[in-house]
Amino acid sequence: GRIMESFNYTTIEGDRLDTLAHRFYGTSAGISVIVDANPTTPISAVFPVGTPLIIPIIDDTQIIDKTNLPPWKQ
Repeated sequence: GRIMESFNYTTIEGDRLDTLAHRFYGTSAGISVIVDANPTTPISAVFPVGTPLIIPIIDDTQIIDKTNLPPWKQ
């Protein structure tokens, strides 16, 4: 795949995959983006504190799930 921009993020207490997806992408569809970018990271319900993650920087068109977008973005 093509190299996309990303940034490194280190989890803090209570970080979960779904909350991170919402924080960075505004939708739970971002979960797969984070999982795909971190193939060697064990994905758990709640991440251990200090888990390094790669968070890809994507544009809106790369997230397919539009169910959680505000009406003007659908």
